[in-house]
Amino acid sequence: MWRYEDVEIVEYENELNTVLLGMDKKEHIEWWKKEALRNWETAVYLLKGKQNVFALFAFHLTIEKLLKAIWVKDNIENTPPRQHDLTFIYNQTDLKLDSKWYDYLPTINAWNIESRYPDYKLKIYERANENYMKEHFEKISNLKECLLEKL
Repeated sequence: MWRYEDVEIVEYENELNTVLLGMDKKEHIEWWKKEALRNWETAVYLLKGKQNVFALFAFHLTIEKLLKAIWVKDNIENTPPRQHDLTFIYNQTDLKLDSKWYDYLPTINAWNIESRYPDYKLKIYERANENYMKEHFEKISNLKECLLEKL
């Protein structure tokens, strides 16, 4: 039995793979960077609308895609691993971030997990108050700029 959602996802992935296969390394890097900046715009929009948990998820996507752009820059292949763990992706690059940024990656990773799964959501909804968002918006903004400079 097939589901509409499954067909739609497979068609999107096939289309995406076709587009990505025709790109050179520089185009791949620019594609990941552009996708990261789209996610950033979405995160800021969600933050302004007080949708803090989804904003955190979109901030994670931003950092993930910037790391994937750097992964493409630093590796022979043009297709980064289908992995969402920021530390895993980082460790497959030549990137040498200050330890404060490397140590911050697990916090950002938690936003990916905690915003997805119902048994974790309650914790993140309680934590993602105005003070938490203010503190992390400044940090994540600085990390984003740091990663953009590496591209």
